Parts: sequence; C-alpha cells; structure tokens
Amino acid sequence: MNNKKNTSSSEQFIELLGQPYDSKQVQALLEPFGVKRVARPDSPFQDDIIWSVKASIRIDVYRSPKINELTGRDDLSSEEWIIGAIHFLAPGSDDRIKKPFPGQLPKGMTMNVAPDEWINAYGQPDIYEQGDWIGGSGPYLAWRKSGMNISVEYETDENDTRILCVTFCLIGCIGSWRKEYPEVFTP
Repeated sequence: MNNKKNTSSSEQFIELLGQPYDSKQVQALLEPFGVKRVARPDSPFQDDIIWSVKASIRIDVYRSPKINELTGRDDLSSEEWIIGAIHFLAPGSDDRIKKPFPGQLPKGMTMNVAPDEWINAYGQPDIYEQGDWIGGSGPYLAWRKSGMNISVEYETDENDTRILCVTFCLIGCIGSWRKEYPEVFTP
C-alpha cells in the first residue's frame, strides 16, 4: 500500500475494507500510534477480531462463506481473511480500551465531535436514535453509503455525551443491527 501524504491513517484503514488482511500492512498503519506488533487471525471459525488496544482500534475479519453471506457479495477471496469492519474506539466501548482513538477520522472528524458535526460531514443519517438504544445510552447515527455503512455510537451520562465507537464497515458486517434496520445494514 502506498502511503499517501494527504490521507489520514483512518482513511487508509477504511480503504482496506473488502481487502485481504495483511498484518504487516496493518502494522505499518498503526506504527505512528506506537504499535510494534499486530496479531494475525487464528480463529477456527469464519470470523475473528484483531485488537490494537494501544491504538484503540478493532478490526473484524471474515472468511468465506461467512463474508459472502453477510455482504451478499461473491467477489471476495474465498481463501483469505477479509477485512469487513474497522472500529475506532473510546473508553466505554470495551474494558480493554483506556483512551480514545488518537488519530483523525475521515472528513476532519475526531473522537470528540458532536452528532451535528457528523451530520454536517456526511449528511442526514439513515438512522438517528436519541436516548437509550441497543447497547448505548446516547445518540446513535448510521449512514448507508456506496458499499459501506458508517455508525457512530455515543454514551450519555449526567455530565457528558461522548463517542464510544465509530465504525466503518462493508454493508452487512455491522452484525446485531441487521435485523433491527435491514434497510440500512443488509445488502
């Protein structure tokens, strides 16, 4: 992968969606965050999660036929692990995560922007839930874009509203939301 000077590491990660997982390539993207080693998928099942706690990133990878079932596609490699989702995380998303993803997200977003800033950057969301929803207690925004879903999860308590997770994934790889919002999350 060529390192584009005007492309943030998050945008480079998003470009990997639908591509075979390459631990050396992923490690090179995580190196600016102090990550020296990256795991390889080793699940006996057709899906696995690659964590980089230091960079506050989670990568969901899949093998065929699961990746094809989730996405409705038949053009993805059947022999390799395929990247289906990239999650940029903050504390509260998982017990292992102690700090928010430190990099810049696409369109100049960061892990501390308000929901309105996401709407200004990506347009009116296909889903905008306020208050309690499955897995959270703050605003939830989701978009269906060309071949990809974008999901932003917030948590609200008595003092603050903060981002828990920003996910970019192939359509169909969002998991639990497929049944609740098939028009947004299923192929």
